[in-house]
Amino acid sequence: MASGTNLTGNSIIKLDIDYENNLSTKLKATLDALSIETKIKWTFGTGAKQSNVLFHEKLTIAQGANQTLNLYDSGTLKDVFGNALTMEAIKLLYVFNRSTTLDVSLFSGTAGLLIMSGTTDKYVLKPDCSHLWQCPTAAGIVTTTNKNLRLEVSAGSGSAIIDVVAMGND
Repeated sequence: MASGTNLTGNSIIKLDIDYENNLSTKLKATLDALSIETKIKWTFGTGAKQSNVLFHEKLTIAQGANQTLNLYDSGTLKDVFGNALTMEAIKLLYVFNRSTTLDVSLFSGTAGLLIMSGTTDKYVLKPDCSHLWQCPTAAGIVTTTNKNLRLEVSAGSGSAIIDVVAMGND
């Protein structure tokens, strides 16, 4: 059951990039100015663009190891208030691989989150890379059966530090 009593905030993706072609002739330079902004204003609740459960943690996983986060009924994952996490639908997932040398694979494993097409698919985050997935619909993606976020660190040396944020509904 959700323990928070309010949740507000924004998730923003902003691309503001200028790409120029300086020609060596007397022709005028060509500029491609790309500007895209996608902003979701989140509020507390269970409808579209609403959430009532938030989980965030900084994990350290050794090379060659893995960790599975059960977002629905693990009994071990806690929200910031110390309450057991029971996320019935996911609406936002952010993962940042802070490692400078190790790859981190996401989503492989039994009962994996269905934000990809199947439970055997995996997504590889290279060092110093991030992944943001959002589904602001009222339903989100159900996590009662496909509830596991599996994080697996590639072979190499050391450990990867991984930021994980999951938001959804109870």
